[in-house]
Amino acid sequence: MLDVGIILKWAAAGMFGGAVALLAFAAWGLLQRQREIGAGRAAGTSMRRQEMRELAMVSSPLYRFFLPLISGIAVTVDRLGLDPLRQYVQGPYARAGYPGGLDDDEIVAAGILVAISFTLAIGFVTTALLGVSFAWLGLVGIPLGFVALVAHLQSKADERQTQIMRALPYALDLLVLMLRSGTSMRIALARVIDDYQHQPIGVELGQVLAEIDVGAPRAEAFKKMAERLKIADMTALVDAIVQSEELGWPLAETLESLADRINAERILQAQATAGAAGVYVMLPSTLVLLSAVLLLFAPFIVTYLVTGNIV
Repeated sequence: MLDVGIILKWAAAGMFGGAVALLAFAAWGLLQRQREIGAGRAAGTSMRRQEMRELAMVSSPLYRFFLPLISGIAVTVDRLGLDPLRQYVQGPYARAGYPGGLDDDEIVAAGILVAISFTLAIGFVTTALLGVSFAWLGLVGIPLGFVALVAHLQSKADERQTQIMRALPYALDLLVLMLRSGTSMRIALARVIDDYQHQPIGVELGQVLAEIDVGAPRAEAFKKMAERLKIADMTALVDAIVQSEELGWPLAETLESLADRINAERILQAQATAGAAGVYVMLPSTLVLLSAVLLLFAPFIVTYLVTGNIV
């Protein structure tokens, strides 16, 4: 006789498989019907987001497949509002550099897709292992999906922040050198951007320069960069530039003082790290020393334990 429990498990697995198949079918349908919506929302993104979107479209077929689905869900997100979710995802996404070039509604829509995937996967596993009555545990995937998305974005943001902090002193030195040679701030920025065009600091300064070129006040463009990154040293850089413009201070000297301070802080941090490393090395060094002592005196110890004599 057939086991009813096994039949129910297979039925539940079939239903979840059907749900996944329907999701893929819906994605393919929206791929054909939502191209205009995706293009319209892409046109409304910022210049850098549009560039990131075009890069992702060229490099990732999977991104091209899911973008219409994300854009279609983003229309519903825009109608529903969902401001708490948008604010939850927006900060890490901006600090990560807008990977994929999605707008705020589209990144929430991507989080919804991840949450659906987590829900289906967890529901399938719990149903297969524990039974149909535990399928509701798949609902844990809804918040877990958004948490996973934000954690991924935060990881990319931390990596990007580290790259910016490493390049900042050298970019400041180059900027000061250009300003002292008599060039304008725009030309100096363009040179720094050209030298760091493939690094996050060059991308951020490129966004600033692009906003200035389309008519935004220079102070406002730099302030937006500081708000995006939320890095203390970048905020100090923006404050120095704004104060120099407002108070008429020599910008080159202000930036040189800032670069010297950042370099001094990096030296102190490196010294503190080196001092802490010595403490961490003590434990393995002690263990190595003890093992050497044991190997050296092991024959005598074994002889004493067996015969009672050292020799």
